[in-house]
Amino acid sequence: MKSENNENYYLNKLVKSINSYVENFNGVAGVSIKDLTNGWYYGINDELIFPTASSIKIPILLKLIESSEASKLDLLKSIEITEEMKSRGSGVIHKMNGTINLTIENLAILMINLSDNTATNLCIDIAGQDEVNKMLEDYEFKSMRLSRKMQDYNAIKKGKENLSSVKEMNLILEMLDAARAIKPEVAKKVLNILSINKATPISQPLPEHILVAGKTGGMPGVRCETAIIYLTNRKYILTVMTSHAGNGSSFSKQSIGEHNGSDLISKISFETFNYFNVLDQSSEFGQGLTQTVNH
Repeated sequence: MKSENNENYYLNKLVKSINSYVENFNGVAGVSIKDLTNGWYYGINDELIFPTASSIKIPILLKLIESSEASKLDLLKSIEITEEMKSRGSGVIHKMNGTINLTIENLAILMINLSDNTATNLCIDIAGQDEVNKMLEDYEFKSMRLSRKMQDYNAIKKGKENLSSVKEMNLILEMLDAARAIKPEVAKKVLNILSINKATPISQPLPEHILVAGKTGGMPGVRCETAIIYLTNRKYILTVMTSHAGNGSSFSKQSIGEHNGSDLISKISFETFNYFNVLDQSSEFGQGLTQTVNH
C-alpha cells in the first residue's frame, strides 16, 4: 500500500504557501525545490532568467576542481597577489596590506566561504571564463552563463551579466549530489567546499546542526541562494532568486519588509524546512517515528 497521494497533498500545502510569498513579494522572485529522496519537484517562475550575483561562483569552483582532477591544474600552486590585483566589495583579501601569497585551493575556499571578490576574479582567470561557459554548454545548461568578473561595473553598464534560472541553479546542485555526468571525486570536493559553515538567508532560520551546502549572492536589487539541505533521512535542494528588490546586497539593519530579498529567502527556507523535517521524521503514511505511547 502506497501513500504517495497523501505525501503529495501535504507538500501541496507548502506549494500554496510559497506561491503566496512570491505573489506578495514586491520584487520578482523565482523558486525551485527538489526532493532528492523521491524526485518531487516544485517551481514557480523557474525558467525566468535572473542575475546570479555570487551564486555563479559554483560553476567556477566546479571547473577548477574538474581541471585539478584532470591534472591540468595544481590546486596547491601559490599565487602572488599584488595590490593592483585586489578587488573591492565582499571578502578580506583587499583588506590585507601588501603582496600576499595564497594557494589556488585557498582562493577557491575564500571565493565560496567569504564570497571574496579578489579570490573570485583570480579563480576566473585561472579557470578561464570561456572554459567555464564551455563546461556549462557541455552539461547542456541553457541559461547559466559567466559573462563578467566581480565588481566590473563597466561590463554591467554594457549589459554583461552573470545569469541563470532557478531551475538550472537547482540542476547543478542535483548533478553534484548524484555525481551525474560529474565524476564522484569532483562532486565530493565541490560539495565539501560548498558545505563550509557560513550564515546565509537559507541557513540562518534553520537549526544549527543542519548541514547546508550551497552559495548565496547579493547585489543592489538582487538576492539569491541555492543550497542542498541535509536532514537525517532526507535531503532537498532549495533555490530562490530575486530581482527588482531592495536591500539586495547584505544583511542590513535597514528594513524594507516584503521588498527585501533576504527576508523572502529566509521565510521560504524556514517554511520549506518545517515541511521536509516532518517528512523526515515520519513514516510513508505520515505517522511520527519518535517513540510514543499508544492510547
